[in-house]
Amino acid sequence: MTVRTLAMEPMRHLDEPHVSQVPVIPADASPALHEGLRRRRVAATLGRCPCGATRPAMTAIQHASAEQGGTVWRPFPHTADCPAHDDPLGAALAAWQNRK
Repeated sequence: MTVRTLAMEPMRHLDEPHVSQVPVIPADASPALHEGLRRRRVAATLGRCPCGATRPAMTAIQHASAEQGGTVWRPFPHTADCPAHDDPLGAALAAWQNRK
């Protein structure tokens, strides 16, 4: 069985001189998946989510890595009831991936 994957696209941060890879919202996304991905895109671009989560500041090592073109992972601390939190978004994504 083939599992579908999300397409990714680069998006520039408005609050930092860096670019993030963000998921493209699929045309056939469920409402839960659509809202979770939309919030992740907003959070990546603006540095804050509608749930109130803000992007953690980068450490000196992360800054150095980013300046050299490296990849830096900084997860957002979304609230548990936010559609972009890993738990509800993960469930919505799994349902979409396994849909026929």
